Amino acid sequence: MERMRGGITAPTGFRASGIACGLKRSGRPDLSLILSDRPAEAAGLFTTNRVRAAPVILGEELLAAHGHGIRGILTVSGVANAMTGPEGIDDNRAILAEAEGALKLPRASLLPACTGIIGPRIPLDRVRAGLPQLVRQLRHGREADRHAAHAILTTDTRAKMVALRGRLEDGTIVRVGGMAKGSGMIAPKLGPPHATTLGYLTTDARVRPDTLGAILGREADRTFNMVTVDGDTSTNDTLYLLANGAAGGGYADDDPAFRQLVGSALEELARAIARDGEGATKLLTVTVSGARSLADARSAARAVAGSTLVKAAIFGADPNVGRIAAALGYSGARIDPARLDVALHTPRAEVPLIVEGRPAPGLENGHGKRIRELLLRLDEVPLRVHLHAGRATATAWGCDLSYSYVQINAAYHT
Repeated sequence: MERMRGGITAPTGFRASGIACGLKRSGRPDLSLILSDRPAEAAGLFTTNRVRAAPVILGEELLAAHGHGIRGILTVSGVANAMTGPEGIDDNRAILAEAEGALKLPRASLLPACTGIIGPRIPLDRVRAGLPQLVRQLRHGREADRHAAHAILTTDTRAKMVALRGRLEDGTIVRVGGMAKGSGMIAPKLGPPHATTLGYLTTDARVRPDTLGAILGREADRTFNMVTVDGDTSTNDTLYLLANGAAGGGYADDDPAFRQLVGSALEELARAIARDGEGATKLLTVTVSGARSLADARSAARAVAGSTLVKAAIFGADPNVGRIAAALGYSGARIDPARLDVALHTPRAEVPLIVEGRPAPGLENGHGKRIRELLLRLDEVPLRVHLHAGRATATAWGCDLSYSYVQINAAYHT
């Protein structure tokens, strides 16, 4: 596997664009289009929140009926189109039909996604006015990748892109490109047919539709579903994967190299989302090993990464290890408190925080001061937890909780 420069158009046969059509008061880009030059197999995962946005409902419907001939994804940023009733679904259908007409595509060729403020309907006139420019600017290459990635952002501070290349067992070179957004309202619970988490992957590998969905679901469980910024699951969470087969060769369904490409791309995007959490100053990585089951490992890792008190302590560089132990205790994982070990795993050393269920020796004096100084320096805080109960391992990603998070969200709507 090799990292490439670029993003969503890195695979053969994909183009993208992003423009501003006046949906955001800031004037920033707010309309994004990804297009495959040929029909693609498509898979998607969506939020499991019971309050589901119109594009989630429509996207699931379109995939179920037309997932074998999808050509692209149209994203509206600035308006979530959630809590808008049947009219919201009609609005999404209308702009998809307009875009398909401009691209001379059959109906049901594009998938929808939206992110932004919950409640308002999409200003159709502004989107319609912007579509001709969006279509004209479709391009392949790094500039197009950046434009498309920036046009799906809301409170994000940076675009999130990935491009990877690998060789399949039959010698075929395939590529996976991706882009994502997410900064607040981040605790995805994506399930099949599964501010907001949006993630898109493209690939030029040949993959059968049933396998594509299975691969996406399995890798999303390990990556996107292990990210938490604030514990809030959005109404709009959407993850799409398009495979257009332009690389040729045999089917990649059972090829471990292809699964690794998809998983690595999703993991890189997941880390980028956690690092860019609203107001975040540090990325928090929690790896739990020695769990009795994979479910236990994931529950324990998510509990620590998502704990408000742990996140606040990380922001304040406070070696308050009791908060970590408490999060593990309520996680639902089967643990023996007397066998619990937790450490800061830095590139240079492993610094103990909890040893056999007790605060590490010296935590109240010299050792605690060393940990505080270390936390102040680190921009990624890697916690290693060992439960000594089995062999299962999982990693979750989060961020610290700063004053800025409250400032951003106290005035998000106004």
